Amino acid sequence: MRLADEIQRAVGVTPRIRMGGFGALDVIVDGKVVFSKKTEGRVPAAGEIAGRVKGAR
Repeated sequence: MRLADEIQRAVGVTPRIRMGGFGALDVIVDGKVVFSKKTEGRVPAAGEIAGRVKGAR
């Protein structure tokens, strides 16, 4: 499942996805970083982003 679809199903919001350079992936909700691939040093597990977005709202 695409990340955008996962977020929309989890919280009912259509996300704005921007591609970063060098495989960057940061998920920001209301100005707060809820996941950063660079900080975590890994890609997110299935469903992880949706769970973090729910928790940030």
